[in-house]
Amino acid sequence: TKVLVTGASGGLGLEMCSQFKARGDSVIAVCRKASAPLQALGVFKVIEGVDTASDACVEVLQKALSEESKLDIVVNNAGGLASPPGVKFEGLFPSMQLEATLADLTQMRDAFELNTLGPMRVSSATLPLMHEGSKLIIISTMMGSISDNTSGGLYPYRTAKAAVNMVGVGFAQDLKKKGIAVGLVHPGMLHTNFTPEDTPEDFIKRMRSVESGALGCLQAIDAVTLENSGSFVHGNYGDGLKPCPW
Repeated sequence: TKVLVTGASGGLGLEMCSQFKARGDSVIAVCRKASAPLQALGVFKVIEGVDTASDACVEVLQKALSEESKLDIVVNNAGGLASPPGVKFEGLFPSMQLEATLADLTQMRDAFELNTLGPMRVSSATLPLMHEGSKLIIISTMMGSISDNTSGGLYPYRTAKAAVNMVGVGFAQDLKKKGIAVGLVHPGMLHTNFTPEDTPEDFIKRMRSVESGALGCLQAIDAVTLENSGSFVHGNYGDGLKPCPW
């Protein structure tokens, strides 16, 4: 099985690449810049210079994939809060609350470019290589659930992820006739190398390991079929998949 994973240099993306490779899949790891752990992993191919928040990534990906004949699974993992560079935990959430968001919409635009348009750009480059039986996966989040939003705030991330959930459902409808199934997967709250160093201990205690998060994601991906295409599922850390509320 040939699997392409974006955002593969660290965190969940890197761990998914590791787990896909360990089970015998041929992995194409896509990232802006390959990390030492990714280079050491020894996957089938590493494609660098891909910033999914930029339109230029489409041509870069197309050229890098020009010798490929097919893709069986594409995992749109690249995404994030789109917070300003170097922001610490204490400044992370205030920058995405109502007053700050209304005062400067830059982060809203950045989050949309990365989380919503990113998977569309990747799809533009990869769909020609997908076939009947392929799977298109979007790593989403419960933060994009409208009915689950009971605390407000985090406008850029919530909005961009809610939008990409709609993109995924639209993809499921439009790609069904081609035999391509679509899955939206919530990995859970994970402690990764992207977690700010000043994150409070009580917050970290609520996080789960990136290994368990990736395991749940792979189980969710394996469960995607044309019959359930467009579903929004929680990988649940490998403890049994759960449906996510819209």
